[in-house]
Parts: sequence; structure tokens; C-alpha cells
Amino acid sequence: MSLHESLTWLADFKERFDDDVKRLYAKEPLWSKCQNCPDGHCCGHGIYPVTMSRLNPFRLEEWWLQLEYVKDNFSEDEKKQLVRNVLSKRPHCIFLFDNRCSVHPARAWACRVHPYTISFHTNPDYFPVGQLAIPSCPAFAHTFSVKKNEIVVQSPAVLAKEPGSRLIQVKLKKRKPVWLLDATDYVNEFENRAGGEERSAEDWEALLSLAGEAGSKGGIALQMYLEKMQGLTRMPDGSIRF
Repeated sequence: MSLHESLTWLADFKERFDDDVKRLYAKEPLWSKCQNCPDGHCCGHGIYPVTMSRLNPFRLEEWWLQLEYVKDNFSEDEKKQLVRNVLSKRPHCIFLFDNRCSVHPARAWACRVHPYTISFHTNPDYFPVGQLAIPSCPAFAHTFSVKKNEIVVQSPAVLAKEPGSRLIQVKLKKRKPVWLLDATDYVNEFENRAGGEERSAEDWEALLSLAGEAGSKGGIALQMYLEKMQGLTRMPDGSIRF
């Protein structure tokens, strides 16, 4: 699959997933709290530090869509803030501005699946089968009877499924039944379509060039972030691995 085809697929994939999330919001009012996040907890408190880990889920295509979003939508001051975030070596997501996601429409797949999904994917090393990490953010901790900085993993029984959708109802401990989104099909699709494919040196060089453009005059910081912080490695044959 060419880079263009992969980018087109990923944009469509995220749009389809977001449509299912909208259906979930309409059926389960509880998750409206997530839409009005009080403090960017998942992104900023070490719960899902996706942009700081060498094992993070950002792939070439994910970075491309996010940096394109930065290039096309950020003001010069916002680009400078992004570069300052990179240089600060902050312990949470570089795209988090004032506790809000600055690239929300283009955010990564891993950022989209929390906290209202569950999966029955068959590979437990990739996604714990049938498990849900009960949200511990300030908006949900009291609701689920967990401490604010505690993550409680449960394997709830499925009570019902909404016909013609991926919505399922489960019974959690200390909580009345709640509707979630079964992400199994999405997890399988993402793993099969986005996983493990090596890209040419030209693709990576183009991404690094885009990072420089997206970061405006200070774009070298974003280029260094991709090369150093995210573990881009140039191989003896000239190819670049992530």
C-alpha cells in the first residue's frame, strides 16, 4: 500500500470510529464528561503518555496527519508553543496546550480508544481481551468508585448488544450497567493495515521535512524529536526505521 493510500485509509478509519463514538455518546450520557475533559488527565498525567514513549503508537501515517494539521491550522504562536513543548522535555503529550488537545481532530488512534472502549481481540499482548481499565481521571473516579490516580482493570460480562452497531452494555463492579464501544473490529483492522510495514527513506525524509515546516522557524526541534526522542534510526542501506 502506497503512502497516499495508507493516509487515505487512516483518515477514513478514524472518521468511521468517530461516528461510532458519536452513537455511543448519544446512547450513554455518562461519557459526556469525557467530551468536556476537566484537565487533560489522560494526556497529561502519565496515564497514556503516547508521545513520550519509544514504544508509542505513532506511526508514519499518524505523524503525517498530525503534522499536516499543525501546518494548516496552527498560528505562528501555537507553532512556537509546540516547539517549546518539545524542547522542555515535558513528561506528557507535546500536543497538550493548557490541558486541551491541540490536534484533537487528527489525534492518534491510541488517543481515541480511551476510556469508553473494550475489545475482544484475540492477542492479549496487543490489547487485553475483554478488559477495561476503569477511568481514574477526576471526571470519572467518583463515578466508578476508584481513586483519582488508580487504574482498576475489570473483565465485565456483556449484558446486551445494540443491533446493527458495535455498542455493548456491560455490568461493572460498583456501577450500574454502562454502554461501551466494542473496538474489536477496529483493533484488528488497525493492526492489520497499519502494523509493521517498513517505509522508504524518501517517506521518512518527507515526514521530517514536514515536521520542519509544521514547526515554522523552530521546526528543527520537531525534526529532532522524531529522530531522537521517538527512535527514528537510519539503517546502513539508507532506510529509516521507527
